[in-house]
Amino acid sequence: MQATFNNIQHFKGNTAAPLAVAKRLRLMAKYLDPKKPLFLDCGCGIGGYVQALVEELKMDAHGIEYDARTVAQTQLNPSLKNRVTQGDLQAIASEANRWDYAMLNEVLEHVGDERKVLREVHRVLKPGGILFVFSPNRWFPFETHCVNLKNSRRQIPHWIPLIPYIPVRLGEKFLFYWGRNYWQKELADLAAASGFAIVERDYVWQTFENISGSQPRWMTAIKPVLKFTGESLEKMPFLRRFGVSQVLVCRKAAQAYD
Repeated sequence: MQATFNNIQHFKGNTAAPLAVAKRLRLMAKYLDPKKPLFLDCGCGIGGYVQALVEELKMDAHGIEYDARTVAQTQLNPSLKNRVTQGDLQAIASEANRWDYAMLNEVLEHVGDERKVLREVHRVLKPGGILFVFSPNRWFPFETHCVNLKNSRRQIPHWIPLIPYIPVRLGEKFLFYWGRNYWQKELADLAAASGFAIVERDYVWQTFENISGSQPRWMTAIKPVLKFTGESLEKMPFLRRFGVSQVLVCRKAAQAYD
């Protein structure tokens, strides 16, 4: 089956590198209330963020992961025992209005139906609950997921610029996509259509920890320079929007009922 922006095949990955985890925890921490500890990581992978949320931010964090073998791997970690379960985010096995917080961390772009996932997350959050979304930023000029030419199946190198700027309808004619990416307004509109109010929009830059496993040697060699540059640009009003990921903080209406 061909993968398109409206038909993305499941992808297994892990973004829980130390610097990336620390950066994203800082962004979320200001919204977390220790009196409201229930946190659901939707698409948690091997549970790196679940463990960090428990140990560093004192949340009662749990995770859902689609891949059964990944879930089995998490159960070998004593810190994650009984905290990660296998499930489909398009039909979350949880009662409505249960969770104080939820997170979709580089996940929404890999699900079959992102609208259905957002509606499910909205359903399981308590009224007033907060959703954190980290997702690819279409302003970032490089495609961080695999993109292949449809005819030859040849992979386009990650360092080829401007692939995300190709209009989707045009790109789908000759490209095989392994993940979506979004303009900021596009992602915000998806969240709003599912009943969320947008509290904050932001961007994050790369931490250059070779999360993809395909970082070129030259990039590894100058990692300290790249890291400093990224941290500096992340603070600049206009240039910050070219970060690798965007952040949405969303709130379910306090009077909402599912």
